[in-house]
Amino acid sequence: MIKKILCNSQLYQFCVQPKINKPKSNKGRNILLFLFSLGFINQYTKYRDYMSNIFLNQQEIADFRKNKQLEVDKKLLKYHEINMKRNQDTETIVIIGGGIIGLSQALKLLQKGYSVIMIEKEQFISTKCSAFNGNIYNPYLFNPLISKYSIKTMFDNYINPTDTSTQRFSFKCLLETGAIIWLINALRLSTSDQKFDQSIQDMTKLGQIQEQEFEKIKKLGILENQLTAQGELSFYKSVEYGKRISQSFKLAGIEFQEVDNTNFNQHEIDRKLFENYPYVIKLDKENNLDTKLLSINTLKYCQKHYPNKFNIFYGTEFQEFIMSYNRYVLGINTNKGVIFGDKFIICAGLHSKYIAKKLGVTLPIMPCRGWVIESELPQFAKESVLDKMVLKLPTLSITNLNNKLRISGCQLIDQEYKSDDPINEWGAQILIKQMKEQFNIDLDPQSISVRDCCRPLTPDDKIILSKLQLNRNVYINAGHGSRGMSQCHGCAEIIYQLIQGQNKEEYSAFDLTRYLFV
Repeated sequence: MIKKILCNSQLYQFCVQPKINKPKSNKGRNILLFLFSLGFINQYTKYRDYMSNIFLNQQEIADFRKNKQLEVDKKLLKYHEINMKRNQDTETIVIIGGGIIGLSQALKLLQKGYSVIMIEKEQFISTKCSAFNGNIYNPYLFNPLISKYSIKTMFDNYINPTDTSTQRFSFKCLLETGAIIWLINALRLSTSDQKFDQSIQDMTKLGQIQEQEFEKIKKLGILENQLTAQGELSFYKSVEYGKRISQSFKLAGIEFQEVDNTNFNQHEIDRKLFENYPYVIKLDKENNLDTKLLSINTLKYCQKHYPNKFNIFYGTEFQEFIMSYNRYVLGINTNKGVIFGDKFIICAGLHSKYIAKKLGVTLPIMPCRGWVIESELPQFAKESVLDKMVLKLPTLSITNLNNKLRISGCQLIDQEYKSDDPINEWGAQILIKQMKEQFNIDLDPQSISVRDCCRPLTPDDKIILSKLQLNRNVYINAGHGSRGMSQCHGCAEIIYQLIQGQNKEEYSAFDLTRYLFV
């Protein structure tokens, strides 16, 4: 794409050739110089990252397999023990990342007959966003974190910050890898009503695939004491915006109801809540689900039913790819040794972009910090919508699972970092204030649990499900934002179809090629 821009003759004439009756200007040449510099830096960085991998010829590969170690470029490669246990009769797929995305992908592939090796750099599964989140399963309801509405709100809040603003933007995020490319694509893909509507339709189709797969998951017995809500109520301050969301459901054939607030006037909490929102819709498919518990149950299921085809290694950190000279990935080098495989899937959340960077690919993913609070359900809230339903409000989301409220909300596009004191940060404080204002519930700081996490956010808030163009045996399943658990099984199905060579038209909406300069 950069080459097309730099070599465009019309652009050159516009920028460089002097206009009739106008004095010469250096602005055009400066524009071309800037574009050339951007292109040079981009290409040089990709080349440097790509060349930092380890390249082996056929003889070196044979020697490595025979001797179980090999010295290349003053680096000693060690043979991982799992290579000697590999079943040569089935394809082996290596999954990088042990969160709910990687585990769902592993389950799908195991069910289809593949052998799976999973590596996780932490000492247990699901330690990041999958560990403690909003517990809301909403495969259909897509309210983009990035849109022309949220972008405007975030910049307004940056210029004129207030204590009540729930969407914020920090220019520190520009220090993140690929930040400029992310910003360019966000402005390109998320600032028109047409793109906004198309994104909703694309994610709604993914929701349909998720629901089909989720019906299969329900039969496996890994969802005990889950899915206890009676559906989801989504509240909108603007009738116009709410109808835009609901219109996407009509186009996709998804059932929903516009709610009459007279049906929710039996409880004081319900009456107060519905007075504040002119447009409310109800979806029956949405529910609550503990992501950490789902991850653990999925792991146990894989280990029990596929003991000879599934291996997971903790404390194992990716370092670089082992490649042939035709860009075919042979394995990955880790701190525990080289692991060989036939195909590779990157499911490492926010850190997926650092892994893909080693292949010269810029994944446009940014950290979007969010906050989650867990609290006991107050006695006076029993039998209210707070008790029975999943609630999606403009400023926060709430669900009650086994008498534990999970309250989530606020977003800050910023550098990646983990807070040592999340309860005193603005995001948690706004959630505490909102619970008081919306439901008259006082959350005691001494009796609640608070956690922050960095969600992997793409420029259009749509997931990346893609096969790499140059490294044809590497796949990306990343950038899930706030919907990892809600659409993990649908994503696993699409990646499986891509591995099988099925490139359906609806899958292109999630392909990496939709972005520029990646």
